Amino acid sequence: MERYSFSTRVLHWLMAICFTFMWACGYTMTKLVPDDSAIQEALFSIHISMGVLLLFLIVLRIALRFVTPAPAPLAALANWEKLLSHLGHLALYVLPLMVILIGWAETDFGGHGTTLFGLSMPKIFPTKEALWGYNLETTTATLHRWLAYAMLAVVAGHVAAVVKHRIEGHDVLGRMTFK
Repeated sequence: MERYSFSTRVLHWLMAICFTFMWACGYTMTKLVPDDSAIQEALFSIHISMGVLLLFLIVLRIALRFVTPAPAPLAALANWEKLLSHLGHLALYVLPLMVILIGWAETDFGGHGTTLFGLSMPKIFPTKEALWGYNLETTTATLHRWLAYAMLAVVAGHVAAVVKHRIEGHDVLGRMTFK
């Protein structure tokens, strides 16, 4: 069986763990804890730091993809499955970048500053309250949340496809595991 490179597999699972944490942290800090509480502030700080870490990891993953291409699609897959697989994988590169960069914009627009576990990161976006009548921090927060949900939906489809193929006897998961 043709497999993804070892480094790609490590990054895949590390990012899967980090994004699972990010979704849980994001939901918890916005829905389950009191606004402006110490725990919410701590969760925001961790969430921002993990976002910066994930930005580095996704850039590394994209660079690695150019150096170590993915295995060819399984011959047993129908053309429509190969197309959906290609589009889904493309979305799993593009959506995380968008979610992270819009989250960074939200933080910068609000004047909060982006940090990586206490280390200040460069300011990419200006501190700006509004543009054309839109509150930029609020607008980017909403966009960040909905794109994160879109990414979660793509991940759910990705996992569902793995299960479907497993039921059909195609071991696509084995291409990404360490067995």
